[in-house]
Amino acid sequence: MADEHENIEERDEEFSQHEDQQEGLEQVIHVSGMYKEWFLDYASYVILERAVPHMHDGLKPVQRRILHSMKEMDDGRYHKVANIIGNTMKYHPHGDASIGDALVQVGQRELLIDCQGNWGNILTGDRAAAPRYIEARLTKFALEVLFNAKTTNWQLSYDGRNREPLTLPVKFPLLLASGVEGIAVGLACKLLPHNFVELIDASISNLKGKKVKIYPDFPTGGLADFEEYNDGLRGGRIKV
Repeated sequence: MADEHENIEERDEEFSQHEDQQEGLEQVIHVSGMYKEWFLDYASYVILERAVPHMHDGLKPVQRRILHSMKEMDDGRYHKVANIIGNTMKYHPHGDASIGDALVQVGQRELLIDCQGNWGNILTGDRAAAPRYIEARLTKFALEVLFNAKTTNWQLSYDGRNREPLTLPVKFPLLLASGVEGIAVGLACKLLPHNFVELIDASISNLKGKKVKIYPDFPTGGLADFEEYNDGLRGGRIKV
């Protein structure tokens, strides 16, 4: 009887080990599965949340959060850039350096941000002064074309304490005006800047139903050959 009892226990143990092995095999995720799930999730996050501008407003998330933060702080006076960076960290949890660099880049375009102090020079490559020394506020143009609370779709910020816009309801082709370069995972975008006055004229013509042809223009000046531009599509080339 003792031998028979031992045999039964051994068979039960073997059976439970076999079941554990089967469960372990079911939990194994093959490399192909990792690419389908984890890698695509990561790529989508980098594309949508970090590197590539949104088609609707032409802004990367950090730029949109800076402008939203500046609107939140707006009282008509200049704010220290260090304070703007600090307030923006409520919405952008990726460190103050990324916010400061993006703020200077937007400010150097002299379209949306009214700058005071040494903001660097795009012609010489000189860097801007430290955030504690320079100041900024939204331009009248930005206040007019960027914000409309009634037509803005909102989402909760990363910690759920504040609301931020999904996109800003821009009344101007900011994507073309700014020019942007972004490198994400498996995707890169490069949009060249365009002339402000030409964009206004093209927008009016477009609203009248007329077809328009518009070419990039560079804030640093110079000459460019657009013979092989191909309307900005893949494969087009510009000699500058």
